[in-house]
Amino acid sequence: MSLDIAILGADGSPKKQVSIGVNDHYRLTQLVGKNGLLARLNDYYADAEFENAELDDLVREATALRAQCRDDEQLLSFLNGVVELAELAKREQRPLLAIAD
Repeated sequence: MSLDIAILGADGSPKKQVSIGVNDHYRLTQLVGKNGLLARLNDYYADAEFENAELDDLVREATALRAQCRDDEQLLSFLNGVVELAELAKREQRPLLAIAD
């Protein structure tokens, strides 16, 4: 089981996604705390949405967090994926969805 951050295609299925497992998620929540956009991911078993208008702030937040976890390859990879997805979602004028599966 993982928490997936995705851009959905026209048919409602994930077009592109990045996933985070429970152990990496725990480390992420320790960095994020209770504030910021990424705090929406604190509940591993809940869905969340990032509207297109929020994506610039999401990129800034994920970029700042990357500097705090340079030695954590898994978490760094996830944050890089979030930044990449957010940039793609902005270009496509789509939201990002966190889907607990």
